[in-house]
Amino acid sequence: MKPAWKARSSKWGLRTFSVVAFLVAWELAGQGNELLLPPFSKVVVAFGDLLISGELTAGFAVSLQAFVLGFGLALLVGLLLGFAMGRLRAFALVFNPYLDILLAAPAIAFIPLMVVWFGLGLSSRVGVVFTFAVVIIAVNTYTGVRGVDPQLMEMGRAFGLSEFQLFRKIILPAALPLIMGGMRLGVARAFVGMVASDIILVSVGIGAVIQKYNATFRTAPLFATVLAVILLAVGMMEGMQAIERRAYRGSKSLVELR
Repeated sequence: MKPAWKARSSKWGLRTFSVVAFLVAWELAGQGNELLLPPFSKVVVAFGDLLISGELTAGFAVSLQAFVLGFGLALLVGLLLGFAMGRLRAFALVFNPYLDILLAAPAIAFIPLMVVWFGLGLSSRVGVVFTFAVVIIAVNTYTGVRGVDPQLMEMGRAFGLSEFQLFRKIILPAALPLIMGGMRLGVARAFVGMVASDIILVSVGIGAVIQKYNATFRTAPLFATVLAVILLAVGMMEGMQAIERRAYRGSKSLVELR
């Protein structure tokens, strides 16, 4: 059996090799027709130009307003609804069919409704981000709360724990992995909603930057903008995974302390 540090080194070595091989292949493939696929070196130069000009940061500053507001609202509503459905059967009976419908329906189909309800401003973009993220957060929270071992709940009640103590000492630690998983997926879906609203709903923020270079067939800055979107999304997902791992360790510690 390999030591842990050797296993980690091997994993990161393979990842590094795959990334380098992909970038080299991209650079070589881009030497043929730069209109279809610009070389990676030119995309890097364009990326630097966009940063220096401030166009990229200004676009993200506008787009992230909708992301922060929409995801924050989705987090609040999704967690509260999921906990309520998990603890109160009446809530589950009422809201579960609607969550199933929203989970199955493509969220992008609700964009025209946002225009009708909220117009073309920030409110509609926030609504799109909220719609993309809230369902997965609520469903994961509900699943996590419903999946708590009933024997643990009965044991807690036998020891005279109040509802709040049951929530803090049993329900939350047991459900936390699924809740954090829902939040991580919610971040990804909210980011997709942010970009979709910027491109489809109204051309602002990072969506306006993408539309600008797409319309003028300037593929190097177009690829650079798309690459920036991907890097930011991956960074957010990695950050959420780090929080998820820390929360999972904390929930295990709470279980051990009990």
